[in-house]
Amino acid sequence: MGVSEILASIDHEIGQLQQARALLSGSAAPVAKKKVGRPRKVAAAVIPAAFKPAKKKKRKLSPEGRKRIADAVKKRWAAQKAKTASPKKAVAAPKKAAVAAPAAKTAKKKRSLSPEGRKRIAEAVKKRWETQKAAAAS
Repeated sequence: MGVSEILASIDHEIGQLQQARALLSGSAAPVAKKKVGRPRKVAAAVIPAAFKPAKKKKRKLSPEGRKRIADAVKKRWAAQKAKTASPKKAVAAPKKAAVAAPAAKTAKKKRSLSPEGRKRIAEAVKKRWETQKAAAAS
């Protein structure tokens, strides 16, 4: 504990004793003005350890408990999925069969960028950055 912390602690105790004396004697003791702003760090260090709340232990979940929770979540999602999927399957099944055949014929291959196109884009980007650097330098 530093000197400044000890002095702050003593000042705090003196203030409490003066207030207690004023209450016992019945006279109105001058009440110290509360300072505006955030309290000093020293004031927080004055609080005894008995008043500080104890840290809570981290709770651990057993593997069995974890498995029970996982099973419950899977069951819940399965019920949710069955609830939403069952009405759609009955209605959507005939449409899928009718639409599936033409869709297979019109399926497009995923497009890719040719090496020439990639080179043109890279050159354009380099040119753009050069113009921006030149504009920033001037």
